[in-house]
Amino acid sequence: MRAPSAGFGAISTAQTGSHTDVFLDSPASGGTAEGYIRIGARLDWGGSIVFFGLGANPASNTIDANDTGRELQLALYDPDRSLQGCAYDASCQTAQPCPGSITYLGWDPVQGGDECGHGGTVLNYAQSGDALQLTIQPLQWNPDWDQQTCVNNACGPSGVPVDVTYTFELRFVHPNVVEVATEVSSQETITHALTTQEFPTLYVSHGQNGPDLLLLFDAAGNQPAISTPANDGFYVGNFTSPAPWVTWQDANSDYGVAIAMDQGVTAFQGWRGDGSSAPYFHNVRAEMSFGLPAGGTVRGISYLALGSLSTVQGLIPSILAKRPPFGVVDSPASAGGAVGGTSVHVAGWVLDTAHINSVDVSLDGTSLGSIPVNAARGDVCTVYPNYDGCPNVGYDGTLAAPALADGCRHLLRVSATDADGNTTNLGERAISAN
Repeated sequence: MRAPSAGFGAISTAQTGSHTDVFLDSPASGGTAEGYIRIGARLDWGGSIVFFGLGANPASNTIDANDTGRELQLALYDPDRSLQGCAYDASCQTAQPCPGSITYLGWDPVQGGDECGHGGTVLNYAQSGDALQLTIQPLQWNPDWDQQTCVNNACGPSGVPVDVTYTFELRFVHPNVVEVATEVSSQETITHALTTQEFPTLYVSHGQNGPDLLLLFDAAGNQPAISTPANDGFYVGNFTSPAPWVTWQDANSDYGVAIAMDQGVTAFQGWRGDGSSAPYFHNVRAEMSFGLPAGGTVRGISYLALGSLSTVQGLIPSILAKRPPFGVVDSPASAGGAVGGTSVHVAGWVLDTAHINSVDVSLDGTSLGSIPVNAARGDVCTVYPNYDGCPNVGYDGTLAAPALADGCRHLLRVSATDADGNTTNLGERAISAN
C-alpha cells in the first residue's frame, strides 16, 4: 500500500543533552552521501519526531523540540470526554464545568508525554525492512483528566499511561522525503466518538537552535491567515489547500519542511503564538476526523519533505503520483472456490490518495469488464479514515463469464489503476465450476 522505498541508510542513537534520540539516515543517492538528511525520534518523549534536517548540521533542524507537547506526533481526543470535570462520565457534550484550557483537557493520549514533562514510553524500536519502527504507549496530557472537579494536583513522579498503542514507521521514499506510516491500536473497552484528531500535528522550528520557519504556504504557494483568537492566547486559522499538503518556510522561502497527507485530505488548520500572551511557535495539522472503537485499529500515512518552497512543490506531487492503490478481494472468498453458471460475483474495497472509480476483472487473462467503486464500506474507513471517497470505497458486482470447464481451475484477477497509471493486483482466485 506504500510508495516505493528510496533504500535504507542507517539507524543510530545519540545523546542530545539529557535525551536519547534514535536517527534514521537517508540512503546514498545520485551522488548524495548516506545521511545527508536524517530524521530523529526522542526515545524518552514517546518516539515523537524531534529532528528533520541536514545530518551534518544540527542547526538545520526544522522541528520544534521544545517540550513533550510539540514535535511531530499524535494526540487523540474524544468529544464526550473533552474536558476535566465531565470526562469521567462522558457528559462533555452537555456539561463542561472546567475552563477550555489545555490544563484541563480530558481523555487525550499524547505521544510525546504530558503537561508535567513526563515522556511517553517507547516499548520497542528496531529496523523493519527499510524503515525505523517505534511502538509507543502515550500518556494522558492532563494527569487529572478523569477528576470530577477542576482540581489541578501537583505533578507526581510519573505520568498516567493510556491503554492505546501508537506505532510509527519512518522510511525514506526520496532522499528529501520521509514516509510516516502510523497505526493506533486501542486496548480499551471504551469507544471514542468521531472528532478532529492530531494525526499527526507538525510543530516547526521557531528560531531556537534552528531556523525560524514563520511562513505557512498552501500547495499553490499562498499564505493562509492564522488570525482567529483561540485558547490560552494562541491564534488559529482553518483553510483549504489545492493539494493534500502544506509547508512552513523561512522568511526567504528557501528552507523549510512540508507535510503531505496520503488520504488526499486538503483541509488544514494552522496555529501560532505571538510570543507575548502565548509562546512563540507555529504548527499545522490536517483536519483528520475519526473515532477510535474499543479494541479497534486506525491506520494512515503522511510524508515529511525537506527543502525550499519550490523544492517541495516539485517533490510532493511526484511522491504522491507514485503511490499505488491498495485494497482486497472479499468475494470470491478464497482460492479454490467454486462458482456456478455463467457469471461470477466479485466484491471488495480499494483506496488511494484520489478515489478509484472502478476495478477491472479478468478470467484467464481475458477481461470480464469493470465494477464501479461506489459501495459503502464504513468498516474499511473506520480503519483507514478520511481516504478520498470514504465511505463509498467498496466494489460489489456480478459479471458475465464464459462457462467453466468441469474439473478445471481458472484464474480470476481483480486489479485497480489510478489516475497516475499505477496498477495494483488486489487479489487472485483459482475458481472452478460447481
